[in-house]
Amino acid sequence: MSGAIHAIAVPKWGIEMIEGTLNAWRKDVGDDVALGEALLELESDKIVNTLEAGGSGVLRRQLAAPGQTLEVGALLGIIAGEDVEDAEVESFIAKWQAAEAAKAGPAGAKQVESAAPKPEAAPPARSNAGAAQGNVRVSPVVRRRAAELGLDLSQVRGSGRGGRITKEDVEEFGQSSDSEVLAAQAPSYDEQPLSGMRRTIARRMQGAKQDIPHFYLTIDLPLDGLNAHRARLNEEAGALRVSVNDLLIWCIGQALKAVPEINVQYGENDTIRQFRHVDISVGVATERGLITPVLRSAHCKSALEIASDMAVLAQKARAGKLSMDEIEGGTFTLSNLGMMDVREFAAIINPPQAAILAAGKSEQRVVIEDGEMCVRTRMTVTLSCDHRVVDGAVAAKFLQSLTHQIANLG
Repeated sequence: MSGAIHAIAVPKWGIEMIEGTLNAWRKDVGDDVALGEALLELESDKIVNTLEAGGSGVLRRQLAAPGQTLEVGALLGIIAGEDVEDAEVESFIAKWQAAEAAKAGPAGAKQVESAAPKPEAAPPARSNAGAAQGNVRVSPVVRRRAAELGLDLSQVRGSGRGGRITKEDVEEFGQSSDSEVLAAQAPSYDEQPLSGMRRTIARRMQGAKQDIPHFYLTIDLPLDGLNAHRARLNEEAGALRVSVNDLLIWCIGQALKAVPEINVQYGENDTIRQFRHVDISVGVATERGLITPVLRSAHCKSALEIASDMAVLAQKARAGKLSMDEIEGGTFTLSNLGMMDVREFAAIINPPQAAILAAGKSEQRVVIEDGEMCVRTRMTVTLSCDHRVVDGAVAAKFLQSLTHQIANLG
């Protein structure tokens, strides 16, 4: 709209998000921008998402470069009409940054003051005396590039705002003679920095193990009937394939519906929050770590619907295209390592949920039935529960219901 100025700022994608890393711009300065058009790719500690334009006009400023990590609310760029004077744009930027500085307080004032890059400023000379930069934050993109080149980031001098190390700094240092000296002094191990998502996983899992009193129940599930039912479904499903995991999700949904006392969370003010719906978080292994997309209303869906929905969620998870709505709000988690030949394991609860089911591989075992040895297909599963809100008898009742659901499929 003529005369309008639209800010492009780091959004808050989820309660825990405090910063985002700019991975790439989709538009260049001077390009026309339409409302809702993709502007840039931004990486949070959970996902990589595309930020869309909040207004129409021309991209007048890019205030951050790929590889930079900025706090929520920080200004990334400006969209404005062609008739808006440069002075108006600069005034808008100055007011925005002043407001951010006021929110941050004295400690954050200097950081916000230097938020806009100064293209005319000469970058500082590179040297191997960058160890003093230990407190300067480095984006996941820069850390990954440094790891690829085998460089020690403490030796790289940053040319970005506040001494921040950019991807270009790393690549330039990697081509310098200093890097050859460092290579000769390299330790006998490779050190990989934690990505934003891995840091979040580390923090959440450490907190869960420390704060949640876990207890564990393990049983062997009978899968012969499930496998026969799966074969019948796949004969009728056409191109869609139903997996053991899909049917396990369906059975979990029915068991949670039958035993809602385990479909709970430890709520605020010492309360138990019991859900009327069953939204199952399902672990999906990706290059960036374990993602748990949420299958909504699992208790209301057929096995074919679950298979279809999980295929889409898994594909989006591996491509880094999940939305926050697709990874938040689960009421129970399934983690299955059976496809990796893991026979049995115990998983850490995914807070704020109260239970997680760890599933091992499906395999034939010798069992005793009616005094006779026979071969049957079994899967060992371990249920981890939060003892603050789930009792052992309730957990056992859930596992009994799950066994009943699986044994009576079809």
